[in-house]
Amino acid sequence: MIPVNYHHLYYFWVTAKAGRIGAASRELYLAQPTLSLQLKQLELVLGKQLLARSRKGVKLTPEGRIAFDYCERIFSQGAELVSALQPGQKLPASLRLGVTGPISRHVVLQILDHAYGIDRQVRVSILGGQLNNLREQLENHRLDLVVSGTDFSPQLGVEFRSRLAGAIPICFVAVPRLKAKVERFPADLFKLPILLMTPDNPVRKEVDLLLCRHQVSVSVETELEDSELIRFLALRGHGVAAMDALTVRDDLKSRRLVKLHRKDVGIKQNIWLVCGRHPKPNPVLRRIIQSLMEKFTIRV
Repeated sequence: MIPVNYHHLYYFWVTAKAGRIGAASRELYLAQPTLSLQLKQLELVLGKQLLARSRKGVKLTPEGRIAFDYCERIFSQGAELVSALQPGQKLPASLRLGVTGPISRHVVLQILDHAYGIDRQVRVSILGGQLNNLREQLENHRLDLVVSGTDFSPQLGVEFRSRLAGAIPICFVAVPRLKAKVERFPADLFKLPILLMTPDNPVRKEVDLLLCRHQVSVSVETELEDSELIRFLALRGHGVAAMDALTVRDDLKSRRLVKLHRKDVGIKQNIWLVCGRHPKPNPVLRRIIQSLMEKFTIRV
């Protein structure tokens, strides 16, 4: 006798991915009370609460994460089974990648190149957004990997791991006509508006410390968590930008932007990769994530 109703497991899996019982009930063509009852029956059989319910939706409990990982394997492998029995068919791997706003597009391209180097057929979906949202998406297993400027894995618990993939130097840049106003760096920065990340950004904190050490008071023109938009504003001459060297690499080569200093200012943007510890059911996806977490390094 099979102790667990696999229909109930499937309902739980869909609900956990949807994040809301209402959304899951529409996807499953079930009434909400019916779905809630089926989920309660599954929790009763397993003797554990799998979903924490609130007005914002449902969230996996620690026991629910374990059950969800097993469901991922069960139902993903079921799809692979159907595909494997079809002549000439292969189920492609799908990598769900989350990227926070301050991360350079060049970093993302390097990650894509690494993944495609393992399997050219891998499908990559990229979700950009704020750290809190991407962290929640990863915690609820809607993302496979998050690229961030901070290591937030300790906040998620032992089921998640992280790796520092590299550190990119930060430089102060501006259009040439603004560079002419800065004879001494960083003392003359008070003469120009500054384009910076938001105050809680790790690089922004290091920039503030640099300015504080040199007793420089600046006028902050813009605070954003979008490196490409800050770069665009710098190119338009809106002010001095503290940017990672990868984002402005081509602009520095073409002299559209120039550095305001000769020596390295000693500030770097760390690039962290964060993912779950449990292996992915798809062997290709498992190999890609393992390679990224063990071998991938940012090329500056």
